[in-house]
Amino acid sequence: MTHMISLLVQAAAEPDGINPWGMLGCALTYAAAMFAAVDAIADQLLRKGEAEGPRAVHALRLKMGSKLAAAAIAVLTAAIVLIIDNNWAAFAVLSVLFAAIVAWVYYVYRQGSSAPR
Repeated sequence: MTHMISLLVQAAAEPDGINPWGMLGCALTYAAAMFAAVDAIADQLLRKGEAEGPRAVHALRLKMGSKLAAAAIAVLTAAIVLIIDNNWAAFAVLSVLFAAIVAWVYYVYRQGSSAPR
């Protein structure tokens, strides 16, 4: 049993190029984080006018903050995995796409926040 475990560890430690399964998992993590960030921003935009009283406003901010924090943690851990795998192309593409989409959604949020009701 110990010999089998050492063979598995040795096989995992050998760099034989890009890890496609790791790249796929990281791409899915980036996508999930992007959806969490977009959902947080959209939720804030939709419910901003409905929140009455300081308690509701703080709860809404806490909800948005928790989604954004979860998205940030997921993206950072996926980025670390891609860097460890030396998959710089996937790291660059996924990071640029994630940042661009979140920036675009934030722009839409800012436009929606300043629009008259």
